[in-house]
Amino acid sequence: MWAAPREMRGYLDNLRSELYGERDYFKAATRSSRSKGKGVSRSHHDIGPLKLLNDSVKHLMHTFKKLEEPFLKDPPSRKEMDVEKSEPSLRGDYLDMSLGLRYIWLRTKPDIMSLASDVTRIQMRRVAFDTGSVLSAIHSVERSLQDFDDRLWSLEEHLLGEKLEDGKIYVKRRYPDRS
Repeated sequence: MWAAPREMRGYLDNLRSELYGERDYFKAATRSSRSKGKGVSRSHHDIGPLKLLNDSVKHLMHTFKKLEEPFLKDPPSRKEMDVEKSEPSLRGDYLDMSLGLRYIWLRTKPDIMSLASDVTRIQMRRVAFDTGSVLSAIHSVERSLQDFDDRLWSLEEHLLGEKLEDGKIYVKRRYPDRS
């Protein structure tokens, strides 16, 4: 109970920074998936998991704001809670801990810890999705390089000679027709 002020600030600040970091990541990811730039664009079904995870992060942020509200010096108005246009500070301005706030903290701490666990789960899913996307891109590049290598070998065989079973290329001498 005596550690409540440090615990509260630590848990709430860490959770706030994790949630805003995930929100920013999903904003950038959906923005890049919509762009028509030179990069590899994602297909329609590739963006589906990102949208689901983004919706989960929005829900978790809403829940976090409800749980954080009793501890803030200046709680945001209802309109500010619904619309997130301004960039918030990653450190909350919290009230000094009174006995009543300590009691509220002890009651909400399990919910905060559960929320932190949910954020960790979403981060793991996002990393798994990104890893799968990168792996898919690497395999695509590998297939392209293999096709290029096959074409290069066939061109070299055509120009220089024939490739025998040992893998070496033997040059065919071509003599002009003297007849």
